[in-house]
Amino acid sequence: MKWLSKKSLLICLTLLMLVVVVVSMIVTTGMPVREDAVNMVLDDWTTEQVIDPPDDPYYSGEKTVYQLVMSHKITSEMRGKVISFRTNDSYVDAYLTDVTGTPEDDAVHIYHFGERLKICDSPGTYTHFIRLPESAVGQVTICVETVYANKFMPSYEVAIGTQNELLFNYLRQNMLSGISNVAMLLAGVLLLVIYTVGRTKHVSAPETLSLGCLSIVFAVNLNCPLFLNQFLYQNAVVQYYVNYFSLFLLPLLAMFYFEDIVPDLRIKWSFYSFLVLECVLSVLHFTGIASYTRTIKVFIAALGIVAVMFIVMIAKRYRQMEKINRISLLLLLAFVCGNVLFFIFVSTVGDQTFIVRTGFLLYLALSVVNGLRKLMVEMNRERETRLLQTLAYTDNLTKLGNRYALERDARKYVLERTSIVSMDLNLLKMVNDTFGHAGGDMLLQSAAKCMTSVYDQVYRVGGDEFIALLDGKDSDDLQRLYDRLKQKITEMNDSRKDYGAFSRETEFRLSIAVGYSAYAAGDSSYEQIMSRADAAMYAEKKTMHHGRSR
Repeated sequence: MKWLSKKSLLICLTLLMLVVVVVSMIVTTGMPVREDAVNMVLDDWTTEQVIDPPDDPYYSGEKTVYQLVMSHKITSEMRGKVISFRTNDSYVDAYLTDVTGTPEDDAVHIYHFGERLKICDSPGTYTHFIRLPESAVGQVTICVETVYANKFMPSYEVAIGTQNELLFNYLRQNMLSGISNVAMLLAGVLLLVIYTVGRTKHVSAPETLSLGCLSIVFAVNLNCPLFLNQFLYQNAVVQYYVNYFSLFLLPLLAMFYFEDIVPDLRIKWSFYSFLVLECVLSVLHFTGIASYTRTIKVFIAALGIVAVMFIVMIAKRYRQMEKINRISLLLLLAFVCGNVLFFIFVSTVGDQTFIVRTGFLLYLALSVVNGLRKLMVEMNRERETRLLQTLAYTDNLTKLGNRYALERDARKYVLERTSIVSMDLNLLKMVNDTFGHAGGDMLLQSAAKCMTSVYDQVYRVGGDEFIALLDGKDSDDLQRLYDRLKQKITEMNDSRKDYGAFSRETEFRLSIAVGYSAYAAGDSSYEQIMSRADAAMYAEKKTMHHGRSR
């Protein structure tokens, strides 16, 4: 039965293991650090909202500053524990005080987050861990300060526990999003590898480069809101910059990708116009002229206009695209629409990108498969081409080059430096008649081995005819090689170890007539040199024939 085969059983067991892994991530009953046990929220905070606090150390007097002051009485259960919460684009300070409200001058400063920036007003997004001393008494007061009205919150959900418990809980909350981001990152790297290998194999797959870069940047951008990012970027401002610039880079990479997969799509003016807009928005933001929110609003509006333009242009050329790209785009569009419907009709709270992320991962998977398919097709084609070239230019019996290979290689030689040796077997017909074609084949193979031990480039150009091409040899060199070949023939006939099953047959022996010639003044082609070498070879063959007749 097929389902009992080793392959089927291994697949089933692997799928079962994956199911167990997923279930183990979801089921938390009995865990000492499960979410409901760790994420204990501190209630009963006393809050105070302050606009433009006096002597503000972070912002100049030109901007409206929003400050939230939170106070909570320190209980015995809180001492030695860590309180934690997350802020966006805000400075944070924590104090131990005796009274609620704004800290007094003698308050103990136990925590600070945010560096004074030369450009922009955001110290970044951060999840804070504030340790309360074992000896803490009185009140713990936290001041959260920002100039972004949309980021100002009247209260925060503050969790308490040991630092390891809180870390585990935050990482667990980000696990699925983090895994999907890692998958995007790996898919992007794999696409870049496919592109690099494809370049060496002359495979035309430019979309693997643009989509690989797009996938990596998208993964970086989606990772920025996650708690996991605090471990990657120790400085929250760096995280802020990465988030900002990766967001601006995404549409530019998307334009390049669509140009690669949509025939006759030209994006030059759209690309440079959008690039100029992004540069202007960045300058306006980082010089303090415009806030992050305003620049992002302009960016989103421009992105919407460009998206509509691209949808129209792609729709006109949709049927010209590769089938797999058409299917992939429709699949991704379905997930985007699903995400929009989920946002409108189901929930506007929490992570709203998981459906799009899932669709994009499927899209990447199809693109990786398509890239690997192109690579394998080209590698197979290249292997077949090499095989055909081998068959076309190689003598199958002796593995030497044939007449076509001689003509090909002779054109690569400098005529004035070319020398040619012509060789012909004397006893091939007799060996064939006496020992059959097996004996003739053995004689030809032995002759090829003997010739290649003396000459580097040898070709079998006929039944018993061989040619050697030489570069930069004069008459003395050719004579020394001639003598060496004759010596090799004698050694082979004496040892007979290269004759295989015919080594004991005394009539089975190698005899080669040889003639050679070098370039002479007036030669216009290698054929003229070869003609003189042939004439010399036939003269020696005639002499050897007369010698055997006597």
